[in-house]
Amino acid sequence: MSTELWVKNGYVFTGEGFRYKNIRIIDGKIDTHYECEPEPMTENNANFIDASGCLVVPGFIDAHVHFNDPGRTEWEGIETGSLAAAIGGTTTIFDMPLNCSPSVTTMKNLNNKREYLTSKSYVDYALWGGMTGNSISNQEELAQMSKGIIAWKAFMCESGIDDFPFVSPNQMKMAMKIAAEQNKILALHAEWEKEIHNLTTFYKKQTSLDEHRAFLASRPISAEEKAVSYALEAAQKYGTSVHFVHISSPRVVKLIQEAKESGINATVETCPHYLLFNEDDFLKSGAILKCAPPLRPREEVEGMWDCMSNGWIDTIGSDHSPCLYSMKNTDSIWEAWGGIQGVQFTWLALLDEAMKRKIPLKDILPLGTANVVDRFGIAAKKGRIQSGLDGDLVLISLDETTIVDQQCIAFRNRYSPYENRKFMLKVKKTILRGKVIYDDYTGLTQEKDGQYILPREDAYGSVPNES
Repeated sequence: MSTELWVKNGYVFTGEGFRYKNIRIIDGKIDTHYECEPEPMTENNANFIDASGCLVVPGFIDAHVHFNDPGRTEWEGIETGSLAAAIGGTTTIFDMPLNCSPSVTTMKNLNNKREYLTSKSYVDYALWGGMTGNSISNQEELAQMSKGIIAWKAFMCESGIDDFPFVSPNQMKMAMKIAAEQNKILALHAEWEKEIHNLTTFYKKQTSLDEHRAFLASRPISAEEKAVSYALEAAQKYGTSVHFVHISSPRVVKLIQEAKESGINATVETCPHYLLFNEDDFLKSGAILKCAPPLRPREEVEGMWDCMSNGWIDTIGSDHSPCLYSMKNTDSIWEAWGGIQGVQFTWLALLDEAMKRKIPLKDILPLGTANVVDRFGIAAKKGRIQSGLDGDLVLISLDETTIVDQQCIAFRNRYSPYENRKFMLKVKKTILRGKVIYDDYTGLTQEKDGQYILPREDAYGSVPNES
């Protein structure tokens, strides 16, 4: 039996701006949308949603989360992680290959994870595959894995996870070659291991220096620059599509932008914490804001916003990297887990800050929608409000606020650097394939209908276009 849902009277994001439109979704797919005059909603019909006063935007896609299933569910799990994501307007996540246990570096681990996640997610999901110093030599298995993953992920420095060793500079060349031959994107945590190792060893011995300042000094921007430069040279040599995750400095963004202009197929992700917080916040709050790369000085944050305005940032990811609070509440900052919990607040924080800076939302929304699907080859399914695509929508009110307190936090361990912040907007409804999965009055659906997204092998390697 066919199902139908109308979303009426909303200001719908078209890619170029907002237009007053009605949207019809049939069997989970957008059937049509057309401009209209306001319609009074006289009947309480389950097939109609009145979006009056709301922005209607595509469901957000967070391409960088660590939900840790299976194996470290006490840190997080896809049930609690996807629940938090849905409340924040995210309808699709890409789960990273590490922090689950075992890491997704073999075909067996990939299959086990896929089977384990079945019927556990509130939102749709894809999986990253891991290239590591151990797995890089098994090209046959990597070829098998490539058919079921959204893209590859590798570290150029220690990951902090024992079964996910970093890829050395020499191994990086092989990783680039393999990814290029498979027509797969290779995403990189780009910090230069040797520099970080030497500086960390040095600064841990400087007992007269404040530990927090020592940690910041141990992971300088130069370590990002060196790693990115090396990776770009290798990408150019092998024709690899590369995606640099959680870039923290405008100097590094500019380096990648110059490479793009020279013809290298590269894209840049940054995270809300590099746009809202700075090193002074870390010095004040401590381990709750520890991440890698670390937070940067205020002038770097401002420079990142300049890069946003220039169109040099391609995607935004939360890099939701959860852990037990005890792993943050340590005696030494060196021992504290490096990761920030924020998947529920990614888009609230980003859009709120953009509006304060008077940056048009039409320039920001593609970073979590159209740009992501274009880059990762799923534009035929998601990312825009267009006929034939999944009916993934978010209704956002700019007339209401969201105050983050511990009670409202939905991920497993209820702490976050976003706690006590006030955002001048509110997610009213999140719709996944034509079904309301979150409503700010009635709460979250009981149904876990998230589907596994298979990649399209012929669609990889394209740089996001203007939408």
